[in-house]
Amino acid sequence: MPRVKPGRDDDWPPPAARLRSVIWRAEGHLERGEYFAATDALADVFEIAGTDAEYVRGLHHLGAAGYKHVHGDPSSARRQLAHAHRRLSGFPKAAELIALVESQIGS
Repeated sequence: MPRVKPGRDDDWPPPAARLRSVIWRAEGHLERGEYFAATDALADVFEIAGTDAEYVRGLHHLGAAGYKHVHGDPSSARRQLAHAHRRLSGFPKAAELIALVESQIGS
């Protein structure tokens, strides 16, 4: 079944509900070290993130940092982690996820 492109008027569930769901799923993936799954889920909501765009992008960077680390690219992992820190610095709820990913990738 083809995916419906975000932003259409007939999208179901509504974009705000879909965004909340994806953020929740991505946070869970990050907690479990499922980095690719986190980035994959978040990529589907960039267009509808609105005021949550910085948080969504920051979570995406966290996932990318873990993914890069797992696949043997520590310098890229550190760069992605720096991007995540920059984007997520205004979100206190993200501090635990940042610390968790840092500990998982050994930074």
